[in-house]
Amino acid sequence: MKITGFVGSPCKNGNVDLLVSQVLEGAATQGAETCKIYLNSLRILPCQSCGTDPHPKHCLFDDDMSQIYDALETSDVIVLGSPVYFDTVSAQVKLMIDRSNCLTPYVKKDDGTLGFERRLKKHKKGIFIAVSGTDQDFNAILATIKGFFNWTNTKLADIIYHAHDDNKLGSVKNDQTKMKQAFELGIKVSKCDVE
Repeated sequence: MKITGFVGSPCKNGNVDLLVSQVLEGAATQGAETCKIYLNSLRILPCQSCGTDPHPKHCLFDDDMSQIYDALETSDVIVLGSPVYFDTVSAQVKLMIDRSNCLTPYVKKDDGTLGFERRLKKHKKGIFIAVSGTDQDFNAILATIKGFFNWTNTKLADIIYHAHDDNKLGSVKNDQTKMKQAFELGIKVSKCDVE
């Protein structure tokens, strides 16, 4: 089983990074192949809404998004972590989501009708991790994630929310309950067959 973690926070060793890492470490104890991608370290151009079908490529742009397309094509499980910024995902995650537009393009079908075509055939499971301050709401961010997972043929299997009231880098490591939850989720998801 291959599990890829996407860290959507610009802060390495921060709460998002640590929780994604815990899921991956739990999965690795069960023999899963794991990979972690820091979105902030990639060069991803914003979507230009070109309207051109790039098939057989995923996009007309050739940039670091190719690493993400590869992970989405080959992974059995996706772990996506993001801080909550203005009630939604970080800019790094939003760039990735917007550039996934061509994975399910609206095209003319063989029978002449128009409709969405799912280009990622492999079914995956998805875990979402969101980190915010205690005064923020997690409801709005979930709509964005559900849309992205649907677009990429990923079934949302589980969610970890972490709300904190400090600005210390990586303070979640002091919350052993939350760290254990993430680790055990990695074990659990690596044992389940992808539907």
